[in-house]
Amino acid sequence: MQAERRLRDLRGRVKAARAALSMTSRLAEILVTDWRKAAAFYARFGITEEHLRHGVRVTPHDESDNLAEESRYREHGQGEARLWE
Repeated sequence: MQAERRLRDLRGRVKAARAALSMTSRLAEILVTDWRKAAAFYARFGITEEHLRHGVRVTPHDESDNLAEESRYREHGQGEARLWE
């Protein structure tokens, strides 16, 4: 129960950070060019750059989350692709 709450909270913080990023002009450029401002931005929301870029996974990373493998499965119809966000 507490893990689910933390996961929802983290997802909410990622959503808020993405909203701030989309509402603020040139913020994406600044995050790429100024590591201090980027660090402050991520700390303000309590997230990492990976969370912002890729979302929050429900399960830990494993081989089934490999995007190269997913495209191979899709091409050959060997299974379903799974992405968690």
